[in-house]
Amino acid sequence: MDGSKFKSLRLAKGYSLSKLSILTGISKSYLSLIERGIQRNPSLDIIEKLAKTFAVEVEDLVKPKKGEKAEKKHSIKSVLKVEIELSEDQLNPQKLKQIKELIDAIKTE
Repeated sequence: MDGSKFKSLRLAKGYSLSKLSILTGISKSYLSLIERGIQRNPSLDIIEKLAKTFAVEVEDLVKPKKGEKAEKKHSIKSVLKVEIELSEDQLNPQKLKQIKELIDAIKTE
């Protein structure tokens, strides 16, 4: 999410960070992180709250402005989080092999 676009929308509505925090239920410090470009990937829930408050579509918050290039995509290694939950009876040599193959495939990307 583009912090400068976020700040422009906030200022256009005449909201301070404190007022926006009250309207959305999102902490002022978190909103500041988004605005300053430190938090560039807020959850969909956060984006939906902001879109509703600004009376814009979610797409308007996440798409680059016209004429701007889209932000460079991160490699899969930098954004992929894998959590595998298996009970003891599900953990067998075949499952372990599949997990190892998945990890190896991710490492080679």
